[in-house]
Amino acid sequence: MRKIIIGLICCLCFGNCFAEESDSVIYHIVTTVCENSANSATVNYHCSNPSSYVLYTKASDKAFRKAVKVEPESALWSTKGIENTAKETTFFTKERYVCSAHLSGLKPNSEYIFKIVSQGTESKVFSFATSGKRGKWNFVAFTDFQHKGNRETLPLIQNMKELAHPALVICSGDMVDVAGKEDGWFWLLDNDVFRDFVYAASPGDHEYWADDTGRKYPQYNSPHTFNHLFKFPGNGAPMSPNSTYWFLYNNVLFIALDMNNSNVATGPRFEDQVKWFEKTVEILKGRYQYIVVYEHKSIYGSSKIDSVVAARLRPQWAPVFKKCGVDLVLSGHDHIFSRTEQIDGTFYLDMGSSGDKRRAIDSSVAEGDGIHAKVLDLKNQGLCCACNVEVSKRGMKVTVYNQRKEAVDSFEISPKRKYSRKTENRGEQVFHPTTFVGAGAGINF
Repeated sequence: MRKIIIGLICCLCFGNCFAEESDSVIYHIVTTVCENSANSATVNYHCSNPSSYVLYTKASDKAFRKAVKVEPESALWSTKGIENTAKETTFFTKERYVCSAHLSGLKPNSEYIFKIVSQGTESKVFSFATSGKRGKWNFVAFTDFQHKGNRETLPLIQNMKELAHPALVICSGDMVDVAGKEDGWFWLLDNDVFRDFVYAASPGDHEYWADDTGRKYPQYNSPHTFNHLFKFPGNGAPMSPNSTYWFLYNNVLFIALDMNNSNVATGPRFEDQVKWFEKTVEILKGRYQYIVVYEHKSIYGSSKIDSVVAARLRPQWAPVFKKCGVDLVLSGHDHIFSRTEQIDGTFYLDMGSSGDKRRAIDSSVAEGDGIHAKVLDLKNQGLCCACNVEVSKRGMKVTVYNQRKEAVDSFEISPKRKYSRKTENRGEQVFHPTTFVGAGAGINF
């Protein structure tokens, strides 16, 4: 009875509670970015049947009379038999088809709808918009949703959709508490709030967690379930495919980093990411006006919560961001909100938490310390945060909101590059095949 009541409350609040694993045919539906989001998008989903397809069309074609049919690339997958998989649940151990459909030839600055069909079952209708909007545009960023069923995350997402109407949403990691437990992903991805936008994310350390039995945090050696829920552009660092990637969206170059791989700040994986990062920025020069990096661990965050970040990641990555002229770095991990002064041309925004896991300020992060311009005590003020970034050729305005739709911080970023729209949205995305590494290596889409 208690489970039924909770489910009804969820339905009343958000229009539809998350699907139960046992009755799902088509689930975990997410529209993700492509290299060039003006003319392509990717639809990712899991399906219990071997055959399925995506029907998409212009948003005005509500009856799908002119719909295009796209059959996905798919592979049968489960975590059964993989080391460290959570053993007390049946979730990811149940085989399913991991599907990815590439929608190409789209028109810039246009709205589309799609649905997924599989052996007589149809999904709900989803929508998204391509990039290519002229003048001012915006995107919304979150971090650390993390805990299944917390009362802050889903209303916060809904509030930001109402405030900002984003076509693009970004998260800097820790989307669930334990990535190897699928109930958290149902809670996030299968709620009606989490739809009708194009999504991009970087993995956090919790995306490496396979199980938390005994609080020992056994991990996968790659963000394994992350790599089977999202298919991002296959243009990332060779040793970190899918968990690192870049995409162009209007006049911004977005780059996702995998900071868990670079935790030691030495060794092949770290060096691989740095070389790839620098090469990407150089090759794409002239096709962007701003560079926005999103990664999980804040290199100017608390040194008491995670001393490895301050001691190892900051001296390694800060010079790279300076060299490449990064404008904004979005992160989380500490669950403390902090925003730096402009350091060597870069603003670092640690959004703290977009859920209910909050920490109080510690002495390593303080306003007036010569580094931080704004710090919020999330724990004692009971706050969670997200930000809306308005972008134009004249600059970027970042406004941070709490769960009550109140602005709690804002700052502006001036452009440091000239930019011409003639180079924008040039060429069709190259749909790179992705081989996932680590646990379950050799799985190809």
